[in-house]
Amino acid sequence: MPFRNSERTLAEAIRSIELQTFEDWELLLCDDGSSDRSASIAHATADPRVVVWSDGLFKTLGTRLNECIDRARGVYFARMDADDICYPERIAAQVRFLKDNPGVDLVGTSMAIFGEGGACLGKRCGPQLHARICRTPAFSFRLFHPTWVGKLSWFRRYRYRSVPEDQDLLFRAYRDSTYANIPEILHGYREEVLDLKKIASYRLSWYRLLGDYVSGARGLACRATVGGCMICKTVLDHAAVATGLRHKLLRQRATPASAEEQARWRAVWLAVQSRAPIQTCRETLQGQG
Repeated sequence: MPFRNSERTLAEAIRSIELQTFEDWELLLCDDGSSDRSASIAHATADPRVVVWSDGLFKTLGTRLNECIDRARGVYFARMDADDICYPERIAAQVRFLKDNPGVDLVGTSMAIFGEGGACLGKRCGPQLHARICRTPAFSFRLFHPTWVGKLSWFRRYRYRSVPEDQDLLFRAYRDSTYANIPEILHGYREEVLDLKKIASYRLSWYRLLGDYVSGARGLACRATVGGCMICKTVLDHAAVATGLRHKLLRQRATPASAEEQARWRAVWLAVQSRAPIQTCRETLQGQG
């Protein structure tokens, strides 16, 4: 979990890891040059399974993730962002899936999308099978980066390189790898605002990088199609923000969650806010699950 200036959300993210029903984990917290209290919050964590380091420098997410890959000691490597929240059964479910499906290298999950105050804005789901996930690789892979759990050997083979780190890695590896998604919602993804500049920068980075992977007349046609699609999405993004409809209009960002899914998310949200002992919160969540 690399972090940078995440003092407002980091404690919640860490607590969601401490609430995991799978207890044989090590949390690697890498400070990417924070100028706020993030490092102090990370170091204040009493759990001996939490490892924190900082060199005072800003090196970008991909570089820090490679540091975590080099330091990792387990069989599996899990991703987590410093402003997100894991459901307590997330890692257990993904590790069990990888053990039951040894041919799979990387597995993600569906996500609850939440905004200010933990309000559930909907859910984001990806296809379960590799062929569907990789159906349109030039456009995107519906395998959400913050939810990844995969074989550590796989991460060490491919590592992170160019921005956007997730799509680049998936594109380089998909022909020789197997991806999957668990359909259940096991992760909470924070999206309090739609940062149009950040979204546009991400798309532009991928469009530029795509030129390294496709060439010739077919490559030019592919990039033209992808570019046109990105322009349409950008126009829709601006319309969604201007009208205030946001996730109601942008179905690729969130589709409606059921009443049961909303209730489960609310229980997880309240647990990470609680100051009750970890075991008490875990038992409460298991009873409500």
